[in-house]
Amino acid sequence: MNPDLATFARPVRHEANNLLAALGGTIDILLRSATHERDLARAERMREATQRLEALFKSYLSLAAPPVTEGEGTDAPLVLTLLQPLLVLLLGPGRTVEVVAPARLRRIAMPAPELQALVLRLAREAAAAAPPQGGLRVTMDAAPGGISLRAAPTPHGAGPPAMFLPAVA
Repeated sequence: MNPDLATFARPVRHEANNLLAALGGTIDILLRSATHERDLARAERMREATQRLEALFKSYLSLAAPPVTEGEGTDAPLVLTLLQPLLVLLLGPGRTVEVVAPARLRRIAMPAPELQALVLRLAREAAAAAPPQGGLRVTMDAAPGGISLRAAPTPHGAGPPAMFLPAVA
């Protein structure tokens, strides 16, 4: 990883949050003061775009500075959830990505950057097998001694084999 990315990730995240808060406040004012359906629809589209931009920023910046969590190991569901906007970009416009990861899974004995790389690799392989208008489903499930990670094309299809992620001892 480029050390400059990690150095700037937190300040960029902070500045992006400030800018997104300003946009959000302005959009709230527009929503409250809209007098026509057209203006209300525009403000709603702006809100949706701002929410998508925020998720994309957080996802991209998590590559440079993965989330810090308390305790040992990596919170795999959190890492997967943060990656979802990037997985959408991986597939392209109009295609859906479903991420399923129960929040209470055990922490894994793998650094977050390695997990990110693994998820992106599996997603690329599964996306290559997806039909032209298909999507992607990435799942994490409890497994004896860890977590099972799988990426598969949707609506049906087989992706790469599931990967076992060992839990922290």
